[in-house]
Amino acid sequence: MTCKLTQEQTRRLLRWGFAGAFVIATIWVLSIFYLIGFNTTNSLPGYVYLVIKYHHPVKHGLVAFRPPPNDFYPHRWFIKYVKGLAGDVVQWDGRQFSINGQPLGSAKVHAENGLALARGTSGQIPKDYYFVWTEHADSFDSRYAQIDLIPHNRIIGRAYRLL
Repeated sequence: MTCKLTQEQTRRLLRWGFAGAFVIATIWVLSIFYLIGFNTTNSLPGYVYLVIKYHHPVKHGLVAFRPPPNDFYPHRWFIKYVKGLAGDVVQWDGRQFSINGQPLGSAKVHAENGLALARGTSGQIPKDYYFVWTEHADSFDSRYAQIDLIPHNRIIGRAYRLL
């Protein structure tokens, strides 16, 4: 049994095929410059973030980055605030930490699952490194050695809350 398409059906299939190819190509091109991130924890307000990829110098504000390998989120990228830039000084007083004398919070001794959490680096932040943070008490950020200071080559881009 053979199935013959009319000329109109052929045109309709071609039109939908070209439209589908255009949508796929557009999404692919946009993914070169943009990412959409979904917040699945309570560390930041909001649920959806737009990330604009770039390799320019980073300033304070929200950034997306690839964390180093860690015990908690092995295959995720993070969105956090840049709170410390090159030349800033991270100081610890027990589990309390500050940057340039501004208190930011404390670091837990253990994670919710019982794993020990070591403090992050102290001292002056080196060139091309950043202290990333959110104010949430359970935020997994530069206050802990497993994340620590983030090198520039792990920064994906600037993040903006959408929803």
